[in-house]
Amino acid sequence: MAIKIYLSPSKQTANEYAAGNTNEAVQCRKIAAAAEAALKRCGFDVKVAGDAATVNQRNAESNNWKANLHVPIHTNAGGGKGCEVFVYSTADSNMKYAKPIYDELVKVAPSKTARYIGPYRYGGTLGEIEGTTAVCVYCECEFHDNKTYADYIIKNTTTFGEAICKGICKGFGVTYKTAATPVPAVKVLDSNGFKKGENSNGIFAVKRLMMLGKKFGLVPNNLDNNGSFGGGTQTNTNACLKRWGYAQNGIIGTNFINKLADEVASKIGK
Repeated sequence: MAIKIYLSPSKQTANEYAAGNTNEAVQCRKIAAAAEAALKRCGFDVKVAGDAATVNQRNAESNNWKANLHVPIHTNAGGGKGCEVFVYSTADSNMKYAKPIYDELVKVAPSKTARYIGPYRYGGTLGEIEGTTAVCVYCECEFHDNKTYADYIIKNTTTFGEAICKGICKGFGVTYKTAATPVPAVKVLDSNGFKKGENSNGIFAVKRLMMLGKKFGLVPNNLDNNGSFGGGTQTNTNACLKRWGYAQNGIIGTNFINKLADEVASKIGK
């Protein structure tokens, strides 16, 4: 059974950022979304609190779901710097999850300041720490009332989300999996033109050009002296497209003809 992580991003829309015309709730929900994606990628089961859910509703949802870890996500204010992580107590059962999350947040926080980890220290209590069955690791990622830090948070919500995921992975002894790097799309030289299976005088003319290209090493293989677009012509077409850095779709269009003709002309000019 997958490990269950409950994410509880701030709903504090009145806590305005010192930059970006935004607020704590908006940015923390973005951090939570990034953490959710990363955690799911690493094999965790994840639930994210709804925007309007109260603390009591979040606690009840987390408890009824039987979460293994409850993680409120906030950014801070008050003129300080650095990240803080609050737990019910410094018992090993809490710190085994809190410390790695804290350590990862310190690495990505713009101030790089390890401010505090331990029980809530500002008077009163935090309802999510007191009211959850699962261990609660309450994250204050960085101070948003500093313009430089606020701007950094806005631009790096994914970085914070990934840091929270890395810390959770360490706490549970799960291997962190990096996000797959998107493969850039290969450009298409021609979408329309001559293709395999066709037979025409136009293809015959192009193949004559390709035969000339073969003499200069621009086309790899010999071609039949006819107007049929067969497998050999397709192979040569794709070889040229690959050499030029285009998608190998086997189509000879106007751009293909002009490009090969320019190459042949430059060889003849030498």
